[in-house]
Amino acid sequence: MVRLVKYYSSFENLRGEIAIKRKNQPGKKLAWWYFFLGGLVAGAVIATYLFFILNSDLKDISSQLDDFTPSFTSRVYDSQGELIHEFFTQNREFVELSAVPDNLKKAFIASEDQRFYQHAGIDPVGIGRALLQNLLAGEIVEGASTITQQLSRNQFLSQSVTWDRKIKEIILAFLLEKKYTKEQIFEAYLNQIYFGHGAYGVKTATRIYFGKELDKLNLAECAVLVGVARSPYNFSPYLDFEAAKKQQRRVLNRMETLGFITPEEKEEALNQPLVLSGLEKSPSPTPYFTDFILKQLLGKYDEEMIFGGGLKIYTTLDLNIQKEAQATLEESGYQGAVLCLDPQTGHIKAMVGGRDYQESKFNRATQAYRQPGSTFKPFIYSAALDSGFTPSTILIDEPLVFPNGWKPQNYEKEFRGAVTLREALEHSINIIGIKLLQQVGVERVIQYAQRMGIESPLQNNLSLALGTSEVTLLELVKAYSAFANQGKVPEPIAILKIEDQEGNILFQSETEFKQAISPQTAYIMARLLQGVVERGTGQRAQIGRPTGGKTGTTEDFIDAWFVGFTPDLVTGVFLGNDDRTPLGPSKTGGVVAAPIFAQVMKKAHENLPNRDFSKPEGIVEIPICTKSGLLPGASCSSLLVPFKAGTEPTQVCFQCR
Repeated sequence: MVRLVKYYSSFENLRGEIAIKRKNQPGKKLAWWYFFLGGLVAGAVIATYLFFILNSDLKDISSQLDDFTPSFTSRVYDSQGELIHEFFTQNREFVELSAVPDNLKKAFIASEDQRFYQHAGIDPVGIGRALLQNLLAGEIVEGASTITQQLSRNQFLSQSVTWDRKIKEIILAFLLEKKYTKEQIFEAYLNQIYFGHGAYGVKTATRIYFGKELDKLNLAECAVLVGVARSPYNFSPYLDFEAAKKQQRRVLNRMETLGFITPEEKEEALNQPLVLSGLEKSPSPTPYFTDFILKQLLGKYDEEMIFGGGLKIYTTLDLNIQKEAQATLEESGYQGAVLCLDPQTGHIKAMVGGRDYQESKFNRATQAYRQPGSTFKPFIYSAALDSGFTPSTILIDEPLVFPNGWKPQNYEKEFRGAVTLREALEHSINIIGIKLLQQVGVERVIQYAQRMGIESPLQNNLSLALGTSEVTLLELVKAYSAFANQGKVPEPIAILKIEDQEGNILFQSETEFKQAISPQTAYIMARLLQGVVERGTGQRAQIGRPTGGKTGTTEDFIDAWFVGFTPDLVTGVFLGNDDRTPLGPSKTGGVVAAPIFAQVMKKAHENLPNRDFSKPEGIVEIPICTKSGLLPGASCSSLLVPFKAGTEPTQVCFQCR
């Protein structure tokens, strides 16, 4: 918000603009009373000055004037510049004095300190007048604190009503006036003052009460804000609309008396309807993402900087995709997470860590370690393609029994016999996954998974093929980026840029890639996983454009997954109860997770061109018999399948007769 050490090269000079006109001059006798009483007060202050200036507390406070920096709200924005969150101890946004509307400045001067530009911190005339009015009324009807005194009290002192504090307030006001210009003091005051409902400073108050920017305020609204500032708990229009209107009239009357506005302008303002923006705020659509970036911020800055430094934090999040992801997960009724990542930049576009943040702040997108089921199989197939296997390689789907008594099963509890790798992946055949892992080597597959972004420990045994080693959704989404982006895996990015209060760039992200697998292997895997969506277990994930992905379901339907991608976006969906109770009979990844993926991805691609996966050099795509994996004969059903050049089939199928 405000730094009093900041000086300005130009100012619109309210002194010349604000000509204080007294329409109803008090009589000479009353004026003598003012000067007499004011003189007494001034004398008392001077008499006690030397004593209190030696007070250790006051000396400590005086030293703070050299680095007076109030707490400013740090604001978080999405990739389109939409405000998505605020970090603050005091909700305050800084505004320079030159950007404050003239009517608002005049209203504060008229209401709080009409001699602001004439006095040196305290106003003896004002004190005398206030004393007289209070004596005549038999109660306190008028205050006498100047704007400088109010700033001294609000920033450095307690609100206790004691003579000790009052004298310190007066002395500090003298010190402020000696050290800073009137413009600096007024700017600090306007940014420091509390308006109730958590709003500090005129800029934040304008948004809280009227939902608009400062330069859009009209005279009627300016008068209301000034009235609220006098006592937020008594004069907030949200709490007492009639009291707020009375204060508005008082402020406008003062402005008219001093010649700041005409009688016609006053009446027009009084008759103008007040439209409040409302205090009710919809729940934040980004709570899990906000927690995620807060952890990163705490690794860069201390809490004082984050919650009081007025930072501008620009993130990668796309609020439209985020809202769709949040709403879709909530509507599904399942607990879980949704995560969207741009494979070309690593930008996190959406992060939903649970169905209800108020219910649980545990982020299931980044903190939940769960068995991925068959969503792990693409790592096995990727390693296999680099180990001499092709999409047309035939393996036998048959019962397996291992020496330790383990008898793995397929989901359907059936066996298909001879199948191609392409068909095995499309239908997520467990037996083929285990055989492939056995032939490629567990350690080699683990290396591939780790290169692609899996950081969690992986078990060195054949059950890895069934996805028994726990990972996070973020790890899987990052790893699947390789299939969408020619084998390159980006480091996920949540924060694009951080600026300080003056607009200086403190941090700017840079995309980092790792070539995890070859472009040829990535392209073949993208096409094979496209088959999962078009013909296999992931058909409910179709979105009307080239899409690849993989379903995953763990034993007893405890976890359900779908991780998929287009050339533009990778999205992962995880569903599972925190206590690991089953989701329900037949609640597979293809049945419950794939539809969530489809709904989110359709929204995310609304304004994007329909792009296909880019084919690299060294790839040939030829028609292949869907049964044998060979070149199709006259009676074969065929499908276009990619191969690394030189590994494509050369024999013709004679089985389909």
